[in-house]
Formats: sequence, structure tokens, C-alpha cells
Amino acid sequence: MSKIDYTASHADYKQQVKEACLKHAASVPVGQSVKLSNGLIAGNFSSPHPFTFEDGSVISAVNDIDSERLKVDFIETTWSGSTPYTITLKFELSSSVRYEMERWQQLHKDGKVDVVLCCLPMIQALKEMKDFSDFDLLNSPFRAVRMKDRIKKLISIDTFTV
Repeated sequence: MSKIDYTASHADYKQQVKEACLKHAASVPVGQSVKLSNGLIAGNFSSPHPFTFEDGSVISAVNDIDSERLKVDFIETTWSGSTPYTITLKFELSSSVRYEMERWQQLHKDGKVDVVLCCLPMIQALKEMKDFSDFDLLNSPFRAVRMKDRIKKLISIDTFTV
């Protein structure tokens, strides 16, 4: 955290505190995390829906504004002349998504999160990234869910998807 000068004027002190708080807030991901019964700490990258695990643990939903800001960009290509109307999808990550990834990766390096749950299109985009040369998906915390029970919508606590 930034160093604050406690001898500064009241206005300067307030500005220093504000800057320190903003700097700290900028380092914290928008999604929340939960410790599972097996000891893993799982986080929600950007889902507007809560995650419920087979052990009863729940990660809260990300708010609608941040969820929209952190969505994967869908690039549609139309197959001309196809009936029914057919498209293929390619997925790309915005700068906001990449910045949020850096926040979660730092928490992972610091041992504060083990798995960060993402949508499957984000995982697919990560697999195809060419401009993120130092990124290693398997050694990152980013994973998609593996449903343990489709009917009850329970997520596995020990198996995740790339």
C-alpha cells in the first residue's frame, strides 16, 4: 500500500488516503471467492450467476455492470447460403478482461486463490491467444466448471475444465 504522510495538511492527507484506497481497490478483482471443503479457494471471474458446489459452498454472482464489462467478445462469421442460418464463433478478450486476469493471477501467485471460474468461451479464447506469449493456461488459475449434478446444478469441487 502507498505510504501516507500523516504530517500533511488535511486536504493533502485526504487526497493521499483517497489515492491509496483507489490503488488498493484497483488490485482487487471484482469477483468473490470461497474456500471449498477440500481446501481449494475458488473465485468467480465474471459470472452474473452464483456458483453452487457439491459441498454446499456458494460463490456470489458478480454485479451486472462488472459482468457486462468483463464478458468475452463474440466474433460471428456467417456461413453464406446455409439453411438454417448458420454462424461460427470466435472469442476474443478485451483489455478489461486481461486487466482483471492480471489481478486474479497475482492472487494466485500470492496463494490467495487456486481456481478462478470462467465461462467456457473465455477458456477457448485463452487457448487460442497468440499475443499473450508468456501465458500458460495449465499453470494459471483459470478454469471452467465441471458439473457434478446437472439437475441440481452442483459444481465439482475437485475437477475443472480447460
